Amino acid sequence: MQKKRILTLALATLTTLTFFNCNVSAQDVVLPAPTKTDTKGSLNKALQDRRSTRTFTGKAVSDQTLADILWAANGVNRADGRRTAPSARNKQDITIYVGKADGTFRYDASSNKLVKIGGGDLRKAVAGRNKFIATAPIVLVLATDTVLMEGNMALSGIDAGTVVQNVYLYCAANGLGTVCCYAGENVGDVQKFLGVKPQTMPLVYMPVGY
Repeated sequence: MQKKRILTLALATLTTLTFFNCNVSAQDVVLPAPTKTDTKGSLNKALQDRRSTRTFTGKAVSDQTLADILWAANGVNRADGRRTAPSARNKQDITIYVGKADGTFRYDASSNKLVKIGGGDLRKAVAGRNKFIATAPIVLVLATDTVLMEGNMALSGIDAGTVVQNVYLYCAANGLGTVCCYAGENVGDVQKFLGVKPQTMPLVYMPVGY
């Protein structure tokens, strides 16, 4: 009798689960295929072409292209000084440092200029185990001001992530390559190289080139 009750209960459970699964499946929606395009410069084309690149040629990145990359990354796009990348609570905590063959610079978005902060090679300073960074014509270092963000590294990470994607999409749309590298191995050394206070925390390294 006990075995019969157990068997009946098992069959009832199986029937219920089968009905539930069928009911859920009946509500699934098959989406249309994503719209793709070969139109150069379009967002959809850039999304199709977005990928990570760790090999670079010796071709230089022109000042105009660098200016366009930085503006796309986190440049000013409105009269009130707000940026191409969103920022949590509009704290604008992300600073971009640029390393190239002729020195290390800080991107001043409001003035649209590079402020030289040293003659050393930032590419070599941040490479670490990612040796390929040193072979790129430029590297972008994205750093957060932890005081501005009141130590909320989750919000800092979100802000950095929006800048990262802007760089990726610009590169994909313009025949450039890049990759997002975690800046967690030698942060203290990089802060010292940049001459910044401990509150300025590097989060991401992005080599950029052809």
